[in-house]
Amino acid sequence: MPSEKKSVKIGDPAPDFSLKSLDGRGLRLSDYRGKRVLLFVWASWENCREQLPTWQSFYQRHQGEGFELISVAMDALGYGVVRPFVEKARATFPTVVDSADGLWDLYGFEIIPNGYYVDERGYIRYLKVGGFDVREATTVKILDDLLSEKWPKKPVRVSERPKIPAKKEIIGLAKQVKAKSRGVEKRLRLAELLVQTAQYKRAAKEYDTLLAQHPKQVRALFGRGVVCHRDRKTQRALEYWRRAYALDTGNWIIRKQIWALEHPEQFYPTVNYVWQQEQIRREELQATIAEKANAQGR
Repeated sequence: MPSEKKSVKIGDPAPDFSLKSLDGRGLRLSDYRGKRVLLFVWASWENCREQLPTWQSFYQRHQGEGFELISVAMDALGYGVVRPFVEKARATFPTVVDSADGLWDLYGFEIIPNGYYVDERGYIRYLKVGGFDVREATTVKILDDLLSEKWPKKPVRVSERPKIPAKKEIIGLAKQVKAKSRGVEKRLRLAELLVQTAQYKRAAKEYDTLLAQHPKQVRALFGRGVVCHRDRKTQRALEYWRRAYALDTGNWIIRKQIWALEHPEQFYPTVNYVWQQEQIRREELQATIAEKANAQGR
């Protein structure tokens, strides 16, 4: 069965994640405990990429306030499609790329752009899924109020967690999945780390092992497609992504990345929303025809 996404809520601990930044550094959310963090989740294949210059202005206004802005690009096509927009915005805040698309499963969202405000203890104080836009006055007012809030007088004690390099985490996870072959989350994490560190053959093996046990694991199907894409096997990548989407048809993160891979000219340099509406109608018509054909064949 496909995994069920559970959306995070205000008051929940922010799920920890580790992703690679554009400058090649590993970034882990928990490393920022003791600071307030805003996660801006976007993608190069959506017009939310145009928010980056305004986020840079917001970031500059609030530097020195115990605050960090982290932008997370949901881009299975890799760093090459993300970098031009970050460089154009002259962004000095860190940008990480979720090339294996694990964050949508971890945080439970199917659309972007999203915002998550995490306090210094690691708890979510505010979130907006879909339509999160720093160019809107209401969004800026909410964030300004959160940042100027008077926090408890007693200092918050933040327990230090040792930073684990990706290489060491991979070794540890590899040992754990051998000892517990059905550890789905651990094997997914291992495979995604292997993708981040360009160890594609090993990543393919981990995804294949997982899919042999759980053939409808959406995140694993998508990740396996990412490995195919890195191996320049575009059609195989699309096959895996379509299988993932068929199991999670409400997931626009997957759907639009299929489109971006098949029709990059509709997303770069300009996002063509007229084409997208036509594509939706075409896909709905194809689905209706397929349903009628299946019904007649019964």
